[in-house]
Amino acid sequence: MNGAPSRAVGLLRPALFMAVLTGCICVCLLSFAFLPHMLHMRMECRMSRMYPAYEDHSEQLRDYTRSSSPVMKKYSLREYREMNAYMLNPLYDRPLSPIPVLFIPGNAGSFAQVRSMASSAFYQYWNRWFEVPSDDMQDVPGPTAWFSIDFNEDFSAFHGKTLEDQAYYVNEVVRYLRAMYSRQGNMSVGIVGHSMGGIVARLALTLPNAEPSSIDTIVTLSTPHAFPPVPFERSMEQVYARINAYKNDTMPLIVSIAGGILDTQLSSDASSLSLFEDGKAPERSLSTFTTALASLWSSVDHLAIVWCDQLRARIARSFLRDYAYFGSDFAHRTRHSIRDQRREFWRFMLGLSDDAASPRTQHLALDTSSSGPAAKVAATTRFLASDSHYLKPLVFMDTSDIQVDILDVAIPPGPRQKYDGNITDADEALAFELITNLSLGQMNDLSSNSPGGAEIVVLLCTHAVATPLERCHPALMNGAQPLPFSPVPETTVNTTFPNAKIQYDAPSATLMRMHFPAAFLQKHEISAVRVEYIKQANSLPSREGVPTILSYGWTEDKPLNLHGAPGWLRSRTWALPGINVTSLISSFVEHGPLWEWNFPDMDSSLLAYTVTLVPAPCAHRLDPPPPRMAPMVRFLSASTGDARIFPSLHTRARNDLRVALHGTAPFMREPTHRGTRMQLWLLDDYRHTSYNGTFDVNCPLPYTHVRASVHWRASMALFVLRYRMALLTWPLGILALARALQPTAPPLDALLFLMRGRGLLMLILGPLALHVCVFFGASLGAPRHTLGIGITSMSFWWLGPMLSVLATSLALLVYLVTEAAMHVLYLAVRRFVPRLLPSNSTLVPSWPTRDAWITWLRQRSTWGTGFALLGLFVTLPYQVLILLCVMLHIGTTCRSYMVYRESGALQFSEHAWLMQFLLWLVPLQAPMLVVWVRNVHAGIVMGLARIESNVLIVAPLLWLIYLEWLPSVWHRPSTFYFTQAHYAVYGSMALCTLIYGIRYSYAILDAFLVTVVFELVNRIVPLYQARPPPETISMRDVSMLAVPPSITDSLWEEYLATLEAYLHVHAQVENTLKDGFFQLTRAKMTMSGTFGQRTGRDVYNEHMSAQVRFAQEDTDTAPASSSSGLRRRHGQESIPVSSGASHDSDPVAQFSGLPPPALRAAQRSFQRAVTLLVDTNTSQAAIHTVYHLKKKLEALENDILQRRS
Repeated sequence: MNGAPSRAVGLLRPALFMAVLTGCICVCLLSFAFLPHMLHMRMECRMSRMYPAYEDHSEQLRDYTRSSSPVMKKYSLREYREMNAYMLNPLYDRPLSPIPVLFIPGNAGSFAQVRSMASSAFYQYWNRWFEVPSDDMQDVPGPTAWFSIDFNEDFSAFHGKTLEDQAYYVNEVVRYLRAMYSRQGNMSVGIVGHSMGGIVARLALTLPNAEPSSIDTIVTLSTPHAFPPVPFERSMEQVYARINAYKNDTMPLIVSIAGGILDTQLSSDASSLSLFEDGKAPERSLSTFTTALASLWSSVDHLAIVWCDQLRARIARSFLRDYAYFGSDFAHRTRHSIRDQRREFWRFMLGLSDDAASPRTQHLALDTSSSGPAAKVAATTRFLASDSHYLKPLVFMDTSDIQVDILDVAIPPGPRQKYDGNITDADEALAFELITNLSLGQMNDLSSNSPGGAEIVVLLCTHAVATPLERCHPALMNGAQPLPFSPVPETTVNTTFPNAKIQYDAPSATLMRMHFPAAFLQKHEISAVRVEYIKQANSLPSREGVPTILSYGWTEDKPLNLHGAPGWLRSRTWALPGINVTSLISSFVEHGPLWEWNFPDMDSSLLAYTVTLVPAPCAHRLDPPPPRMAPMVRFLSASTGDARIFPSLHTRARNDLRVALHGTAPFMREPTHRGTRMQLWLLDDYRHTSYNGTFDVNCPLPYTHVRASVHWRASMALFVLRYRMALLTWPLGILALARALQPTAPPLDALLFLMRGRGLLMLILGPLALHVCVFFGASLGAPRHTLGIGITSMSFWWLGPMLSVLATSLALLVYLVTEAAMHVLYLAVRRFVPRLLPSNSTLVPSWPTRDAWITWLRQRSTWGTGFALLGLFVTLPYQVLILLCVMLHIGTTCRSYMVYRESGALQFSEHAWLMQFLLWLVPLQAPMLVVWVRNVHAGIVMGLARIESNVLIVAPLLWLIYLEWLPSVWHRPSTFYFTQAHYAVYGSMALCTLIYGIRYSYAILDAFLVTVVFELVNRIVPLYQARPPPETISMRDVSMLAVPPSITDSLWEEYLATLEAYLHVHAQVENTLKDGFFQLTRAKMTMSGTFGQRTGRDVYNEHMSAQVRFAQEDTDTAPASSSSGLRRRHGQESIPVSSGASHDSDPVAQFSGLPPPALRAAQRSFQRAVTLLVDTNTSQAAIHTVYHLKKKLEALENDILQRRS
């Protein structure tokens, strides 16, 4: 009794700890569910419309390839056709050359997902009546013919062999398409891959049947390029290693588009080629997010990215315009200079900004700025001015009311910023910025909705050599980037952004931005920028009643640095603009519309921030009216190019902006170019109005401070998005750690040990020490950024301990649920079918002898079972066999739990440990079962050809499961070597799981098999190893030496085993009798009537006094009962019957007409107790009754005494 309070306190602390952790898990899951709401994000995609029809090319493909591979029958090829479309006019004046584009669906994807992009390409190319190409497609050699592959919705994300089968089929399809359109010569095939379809496209290039010089463009949508999303199979890692090691001079251009934060099915970090390749070959890839795409500016989920109208239109148009400019010849399109131009052209077509790009990417854009379709300046077109201040229009010479402004390239005084090192010219350079909604001219490449007439022209001028004339070259449309309108929130009812209902491609809803960095001006030796525009642009039809917005000037080429970052519990505030404004505007009259700041310490994709712009009171000293266009801010990630735009900012109230960008991410390389850039556009500074002095040197901006704080709930949701795999794999490591620290404790006690005292300390310090080792450069056989939590910096040192604590709570929760389920099963069996309850008497007190094993191996049934297992090994994948082993062991554990509840046998602890390991291992192997079932469904040949048999994996586990199933008593060896080996094996498994569990989950199976082999050795070797010689004891009684000590030892061994069995059965009898008397008491209480009824002569208990009644009755006869009813209304003497008639043999039926259930339960308990005491049956179990065991003990005692005497 003295230890009860301490025991209660010891259990209370883990229970409280468990409750807190469960609450944390619930908060994380709720935060993950409400992540879009917390970040003020929603998917704004317009629904696409089409009339799909498909033509099957499978038979033609098989006839062409003549391949015997089973995948040729499993998969099929479809061509998209727009239904109800008119045929091509045969009188058209030129022949058309269709160009094939192949769509590859992803994991469990459908071939019909091609319909969105194919339909958009169809309607953009043809005119209204589908007779001739539209006006803006006259230069395109032909329409794009869209094909799609039907993979039968295979689960390709789980199995590397499935990816290889699909890649093989893709190569055969590419060969077929090139032969189908062979009249175009060495034609290339464009590919669009969704999700794992992008990996299939890249893998197809590495296979032996790859068609050389065939694929030059691969557009991937939400494709995980960096690492497999579900790393449960080693073959998946081999596939990724193969495609990442592949190098070729004719590598295709890879355009990767990720959905962003709303893609909760797959983390978009792995889709960023900027993070994965880190600028190694920027000319071969282009990576972006949908939040940075012009006219979309919205995050998109994993499935919507294939049908989002704003995105599908740009991809379809990019393919058409790409073939218009660069043709379809593979040799021409893969030249280095052409590939660079094509990359910049795709960037322009997608509307991407290169403001925050890496230096190598910016250098690539600079090299292609004067040539090709992506050129920003027309180098071959020039206008001559008499001098640098020639104010007459050079372009709008026939138009009246033209305004001409000339901005000389000025060199500002310095220093304007504070740098740690030396100040260079690049730090003080200026860039040109222009924002307007005036028409820049026809933009056929971007959209057919662009206006035809130009309302503004920007000329870049340079001095001519040895002449006073100045040459001015017009800036092309490729230098313009779309930005959304920013209406004033005080005067606009709905300022929701983005809004799918708004056509951002229309001129009335779009601002155009021209930005020329200092490197571009220096490369082309620009000395001045001329801006010519029509003053009365409001009257032009392109404006549609929208006020004219035009702002331009010089801005800092290098953003101002704001160092520092907010903490979890504290915010960080910076003053704006952060420098002395006098040095900014001393060299030119007015600052440009763009202000830029860089936060180099805010670049993590695991954190969400609340950025607050505090309004400046000085901006309201003149009480100006609301601006015509509100300020707008954009946040850019320098690591990935992810962006978030916030238009319609308040100028008189605080702006709270929720920002979460993809930057430095777990399990990705540490980027060399990092940071978050904030761009603020002051679109209306009251220039040329009576409020012109609103913004001056003393008050340059409408905001005086910017404050950032961590949004911890949204950040927790981002943790769940990135570390879902840890909550699935790390519990296995926690179980191994608990098993190593508490070898003899049951799972519940061992897991509770990790939640208090020394166990909790090890649980926290273990992952922390591992993270420190990774931080200091330990590779451990893999890149540092793939180990542990996947972060090589110390900024998230607490993440590993937090995940380990959460994994412990999950492991404990799963164990409690499984034990509760077994207890419910036990109660149900005991209540309804008690005859199925096992007893401890069925346990064999020792393992079979060596001779018994040899006899068992010689039996025919054993050989038949062996051949059957061999057949299973050959015909079934090892994942199926693992699942069968798990199901068998669950049954064994349930039986063991019932024995434990009945007699207190300790074998349940060992069975429960193994079952917990297997339950957490099943989710890692279950996805492969789905792949195998689908292969079998596709055909028996396909199912047998794709079986991955591994006897080395299954045989040890099956053997261990069989040994656990045997009804034998087993005790763990306690020798020094076995104890140290136990610590080493389970500790290694825990360490392996914590190091490789998230990124290389397939390694957990290898570590688990080592523990299985150790458990086999632990059970078998000590039982059959040579017995040590008996201990020699000096004996004075010579008569004791008459019997060899070995015989005496064997008798004592048999006596102790029998005594143990006798005690177990005796305890079981005692418990059964207790239960019987308890049920009998309940029956008496039930038979006593309702509550409050007094005890009478028919209802009695032990407090009644004995009463004796005498009655005269005939011993030979008894009255017969009447069955006419409960009440005898017409009484009639019944005919006497003999009292010697047979009565019901069941005493319960004699006790009462309706015996209560408790009485029947008492009967069963007493019958079971009698059976255990003395069983008269001739079954084998009879020898384990109390009577027979007691007799055997007496016989052994007599035998021992006789031998000793």
